[in-house]
Amino acid sequence: MKILLVEDEEAIRGFVRINLKRADMEPVEAGSAEQALRLVAEQGPPDIALLDIMLPGLSGLELCSALREAYPEMGIIMLTAKSQEQDKIEALELGADDYIQKPFSPGELMARIRSLQRRMNIGAWRGPAPAAVAAPEAEGEAAAARTAAMPAPAEAEAHGAPAPSAAAPAPASVPASAAVRSGEPFRLAPGDRRLWKHDREIVLTPTEWSLVKLLLERRGQSVSRDEILSEVWGRYYVGDLKVVDVNIRRIRQKVEDDPSEPAIIETVWGFGYRWNRSDPG
Repeated sequence: MKILLVEDEEAIRGFVRINLKRADMEPVEAGSAEQALRLVAEQGPPDIALLDIMLPGLSGLELCSALREAYPEMGIIMLTAKSQEQDKIEALELGADDYIQKPFSPGELMARIRSLQRRMNIGAWRGPAPAAVAAPEAEGEAAAARTAAMPAPAEAEAHGAPAPSAAAPAPASVPASAAVRSGEPFRLAPGDRRLWKHDREIVLTPTEWSLVKLLLERRGQSVSRDEILSEVWGRYYVGDLKVVDVNIRRIRQKVEDDPSEPAIIETVWGFGYRWNRSDPG
C-alpha cells in the first residue's frame, strides 16, 4: 500500500516512515504541499495520504481540498495539533476521512490507517498519472507558487479517472448488481462500491461510502452515533463523535434535494441518524 506522507518536521517524518515500513507499506515523503503535488504529478496518486495541517506555503487543508477534488476515492488522514479544533472540523468538511492528534503512538497511527484501508477498495482503484491543474493559492509569498499537479475534470474523465463532482452521470444502463440492494430512488452496488440516485451516480469518498452503505442497508432504523463510529471507523476508534456529524453533512450535500431541509437522512435528536424508508425525491 502506497502512503503519501506530507510533514515538514523531519523528526516526525522519520518516526512515521519507520512505522510504515515496518508494516510493509510504501512511504512517499514530502516536506511541503507543493512538493507533494509534484510527487503525485510524477508518480500518480497514493492509496492513502497523511497530511500535516501546518505546512509552509500551501496548508495541509488546501492540499486536502486539491487531492479530494481530483481523487474522490483516495484515503486522506490529517495530522493535527491538540489546539487545532476548528482545523479538524474544516479538514473533515473538505473531505478528510480521519485525523490523528499529535502526539500519537505507532499503534494509534497503524490502527487509523488499517481502519481506513478496510473502508477502501485498495487494489481495484488506481487513478491515472495527473496531467495539469493549478494548486490552490496560499497567502503572502506562497501565492506565487502555483503547481501544475492535478488533472482537470475533463482530463481526468478522458483518462478514466472519476470526475470530482458530487454527482457524475451514470452509464446508459446501471449494472444489474446495483439493484441488489436498493431503496428507490437509490441503488447500491456493494461489489462495485457505487451508488446511484435515479440515473446519476453519486461519487463518494471511502468513508462516505461506508456510512451510506450502513444507513441504506438499515433503512427506517435509527442508528446511534456510537454504533456508526464503531461500524465505520472501528470499535476502538478514540476520536470525537463530531466526525460522524461532519460526514453526514457532506453526504447530505450529495444525496438530498435540499440539504438545508434533509428528507433522506433524518436526524434522530440526541441519538443518531436514520435513512428515511420512503426515500423522498
